Amino acid sequence: MEQEKTNVHIIPYEDSHRDAFRDINYQWLTQYFEVTAYDKPFFENPRKEILDKSGYIFLASLENEIVGSVALERITDKQYTLAKMGVKPGFQGLRIGQLLMDKALEKAEQLNLDSLVLYTNHQLVQALNLYSKYGFRFERLENPLVERATIKMVKKFN
Repeated sequence: MEQEKTNVHIIPYEDSHRDAFRDINYQWLTQYFEVTAYDKPFFENPRKEILDKSGYIFLASLENEIVGSVALERITDKQYTLAKMGVKPGFQGLRIGQLLMDKALEKAEQLNLDSLVLYTNHQLVQALNLYSKYGFRFERLENPLVERATIKMVKKFN
């Protein structure tokens, strides 16, 4: 398994990756929750909804297959949301989530952010463990944009 990890490349999103980006995220969303009207525009047109709004999407590629994703969505110049993080079934446990997180945090530091915010759910125990390991801390959740968001976590920089 460790050998496979070395073949994973974290690459920037291109429009040709739209279906893979959508499929990775729809998979985990439908496994645990449901895809909502709020979610759909992000996956139908990630360029318009994320990239054109000063956001970023990174993908994990293993032997030319897109197997994971993470996005940074701009809130302000100093704060972004970490979102759309997922790894395809069959590729979980290869530390791909950690590679994606490393890339997202590297970008956050390049942007000189004050903080990264994320919204998640108490059911996603593996994700919560990963976020905690990377220094995200629990904060009070108020007025979530989607019902499935039961937890807010923030990583502060500086």
